[in-house]
Amino acid sequence: MTQIKFPIKLSPSALNLFLDCPRCFWLEKVKGIKRPRGIFPSLPGGMDRIIKTYFDTFRAKSELPPELKGPEFVGVKLFSDQVQLNRWREWRTGLEFKDEDGSSLSGALDDLLVKEDRYIPFDYKTKGSPTTQEDATKYYQNQLDCYALMLEANQMKPLGHAFLLYFSPKLMNSGGNVAFEVQAIKIQINTDRARETIKQAVQLLMGTRPLLNSACEYCSFLSKFAIPQ
Repeated sequence: MTQIKFPIKLSPSALNLFLDCPRCFWLEKVKGIKRPRGIFPSLPGGMDRIIKTYFDTFRAKSELPPELKGPEFVGVKLFSDQVQLNRWREWRTGLEFKDEDGSSLSGALDDLLVKEDRYIPFDYKTKGSPTTQEDATKYYQNQLDCYALMLEANQMKPLGHAFLLYFSPKLMNSGGNVAFEVQAIKIQINTDRARETIKQAVQLLMGTRPLLNSACEYCSFLSKFAIPQ
């Protein structure tokens, strides 16, 4: 019998797992069996921290940083409320969406852009090399859809697209100063798609354990052991 705890609490990363492998998602949420994890590198977290600090200096001056210049950013501003943004950046006090069935979606936001009375989710990414539109959409579509849905739930109507700002190392200068290539990638967002993903994930959790996913290496590993239903 399913032993999922109510109310069901989800996050963009949990839904990413659901989309990647429903069985692994079910095992983690229902049985508490998580995928094996290696040591998490600290460099991306450090980069995230200094990028936020950098953008906050422009927020204090009501200016847009040079990384966000060009036709796509005409009329766009950084969200001005630093105190509120700081709350949303913490997972304990981040954005939240509550569905009619009692399930919820919550997540921390890197940053937020504003154009007139509409809001644009904005996320920083670090990568070892430049990325492509296809890869950015493949890996982060769900996350950005979720941000849009959570903004909408807080009476902040999304504009219809989001931005990912990629930083990838380009060359090393003297004194240990690394120059980065910066890519701003625009991705269309859809709150209905996020709602549907949540609905499907909740329905899966209410059912029995999904069949083995032959395309998932983690499922192949766990299948070697007896896992109770």
